[in-house]
Amino acid sequence: MGVARRQFLQMATASLLGWQAMSYPQIAQAADLYGNNLSRSTKRKLALLIGINQYDAKGDWLPLNGCVTDVELQQELLVYRFGFKPADIVTLTDRSATKATIAQAFTEHLIAQALPGDLVVVHFSGHGSRLGQNNTLVTVDSGMPGAELIVNDLMDDTLMLWLHAIATDNTICILDTGHNYPGTPVVGNFRIRTRPSRRDWQLSPEELELQQSLKEQIGNRQGLGQEAKSNSKVVAPGLVLRATSNDRLCADAMWPGFSSGVFTYALTQQLWQVTPATSLHVVLSNVNSALESALEQKAFQSQALTTEKQLNSGSEAKQKSLASYSLNLDNLFLSSSSLNKETSNLDGAEGAIMSVSSDHRSGEVWLAGLPIAPLGYYGVGSILAAVDPDSPSDLKSSALVQVRSHYGLTAQVESLPGQSGLQVGQLLQEQVRTLPRNLTLTIALDLELSKIERVDATSAISAMPDMVGVNATEQFADCLFGVQSTSYGLFSVGHIPILGSFGSVGESVGAALRRLQPLLEGLLAAKLIRLTSNQSSSALGLKVTLSAMKSVNSKSVVLASKTTQHANSADKSTQALRSSNVLNNALTIGDRIICQLENFTELPLYVRIFSLDPRGKMMTPHFFTSPYALDSIVPAKQELLIPQTEAPFDWVVSAPQGLFDIQIVVSRAPLTETTKLLELSSRQAASPTGMVAVPNPLQVAQALLGDLHNRDRAIAPANKPADMWVLDVKDWATLGFTYRVA
Repeated sequence: MGVARRQFLQMATASLLGWQAMSYPQIAQAADLYGNNLSRSTKRKLALLIGINQYDAKGDWLPLNGCVTDVELQQELLVYRFGFKPADIVTLTDRSATKATIAQAFTEHLIAQALPGDLVVVHFSGHGSRLGQNNTLVTVDSGMPGAELIVNDLMDDTLMLWLHAIATDNTICILDTGHNYPGTPVVGNFRIRTRPSRRDWQLSPEELELQQSLKEQIGNRQGLGQEAKSNSKVVAPGLVLRATSNDRLCADAMWPGFSSGVFTYALTQQLWQVTPATSLHVVLSNVNSALESALEQKAFQSQALTTEKQLNSGSEAKQKSLASYSLNLDNLFLSSSSLNKETSNLDGAEGAIMSVSSDHRSGEVWLAGLPIAPLGYYGVGSILAAVDPDSPSDLKSSALVQVRSHYGLTAQVESLPGQSGLQVGQLLQEQVRTLPRNLTLTIALDLELSKIERVDATSAISAMPDMVGVNATEQFADCLFGVQSTSYGLFSVGHIPILGSFGSVGESVGAALRRLQPLLEGLLAAKLIRLTSNQSSSALGLKVTLSAMKSVNSKSVVLASKTTQHANSADKSTQALRSSNVLNNALTIGDRIICQLENFTELPLYVRIFSLDPRGKMMTPHFFTSPYALDSIVPAKQELLIPQTEAPFDWVVSAPQGLFDIQIVVSRAPLTETTKLLELSSRQAASPTGMVAVPNPLQVAQALLGDLHNRDRAIAPANKPADMWVLDVKDWATLGFTYRVA
């Protein structure tokens, strides 16, 4: 099916991957349930983690990139945040993850060892598939059925029966795999985690025998007696978190330096940031990355693609629409209780120390708690505090460490002079973030382009400052350049067209990219702003709430609220008020938005608001019309409404339809250079929406980072080169929100 015939949902672009983080309420509920059950006081905690990249796959399905990383993400989380012993975690990756070894691990590690009251975690990342109406998990030795048409997959029902066979009901199963195949293994810059299937495939007799044997073993176990007598669907005994529902797709995400499952990364990153006073809804809403499409977008889902068609899609016209991540919570009877005494001293963390040198002055650290936007660009010279998680909250001491090298999720650090020695297991909390000044926008060249078109595009991109071209699916990218209805334009990495980016028929590749240069610079500007995302580490005491009204006199409704993670002790009463940035109901054109900022500090705070629309354009509120001029300052220990009630205009929801991304940047120091540039924009006639377009977004973003740059922060000269921005977490906070216009 051609691109022009696909049905797309409009969206905001220009985030790290052209998407902005969103989270369904049920995703946040999943994290609540997962985190609270992980933190239960139990006799023993066991885990089986499975991740498979190295499938013998080609053609209609391909090997994967991020599944082994998913295992690492879960393992480090369980050990360093939730007290699992490494010896109680079995990992099966790549060639070791055969159907037989998985069965053996279930039998010997989980079923034979777990006792009533123990906690068991099972994670699977890899290809999924379908057999009739049943989901399957593709083990490394499953392959494609041969002439005999016998499927050697691990059936979903078999997995559920294994969970029933474990002596404890405290089981958590995470499945980051998909079962809907769209007719192609690649969509945009992603590989699909689904192997195609056919309706005439048959289940192996051995699998049927295994299921029957498990049912007989479980027999009269509560809740399964009737199921054992029938062939009805088996329901898991505990908590099952699925990255996708049956009609949606699951994909590997490519980040700078590593790949992972979007769902696994979002879930684990959120849990790194949990504190005792916090609902676990917080961090997922601020991942600031490609999670938008992965968690919210339906743009990748063809409405014509039914389950029956999917079973025969290998020979049909290829659908290039990647469905969104959703969450299917099976049998959610485990209550979301408060954190227990065993984890009451946990603070939010950006990572942990995994190993140390013999003199305890240096070590390797895991940084999966950082927001995804800055993680890939975390610079040498960044400083973190190493904290002992077992110390009482009022007696915690820390040692400052500095990043010496960084790649992907890991970094090498060294203790700063005069600091105490490092210990394995110490949690890391961000103090200073360094970012390179020479950041670029990475543009993937869509696989639909011909070889000549890709050569021309590479040449044109190389002539643009701050732009880099790569082939799609080969490495991380911020957006895609491709063709739609014989015209060139830009897509998100999930192959969603960026509104207004497509030119006329007959335009050359070079001319198209030159035309798109201002938009590309706008995307880079948004990327730079999102690199300042730091809700989880900011030391400012701040709360931001977005509300909406249908009309001037109607009652406002709170859409979303965010509070900085490490507020001062006097502000902790606000921490329970944190929530995600999910706006459950779409707004309509003409609705009015109100932004409330609450300053809990003893100093005034300076604020700038940037709105990014589905066309990639940057807008900002009109701060400079009296009495609106004061709307850039939040007085100490006070709150500020934007717009103020006496302002001459409202902040009105406007066209086009799609996703709008709001980035709110607050600083202890005046944002002088940013203000100067925005004053130039404000000289335009005030828009009826209360917003004005920013004509020079890249310069504004660079000025913002320059304003946030801490020129006095004590960083070793060797690690404070002129080409780095140095940002101190006590100086600023950047909170992001997203809303949909229907």
